[in-house]
Amino acid sequence: MTDLRAKAEKYESKAAKCQETAQRAAGGAQKALYEVLAGYYSGLATDFRQILAKQAAA
Repeated sequence: MTDLRAKAEKYESKAAKCQETAQRAAGGAQKALYEVLAGYYSGLATDFRQILAKQAAA
């Protein structure tokens, strides 16, 4: 389970960095790209957190 926690934290960190980059971007395609990446990494982190919650409940 430690490995799953580490992955969840890694993806949360990546999502935060992408969101920060998107906010600093001037706009256009670069901003959109980083917003999509932030959403993708956030989704992965959420999936790992859900798996951890299910394992803890079992």
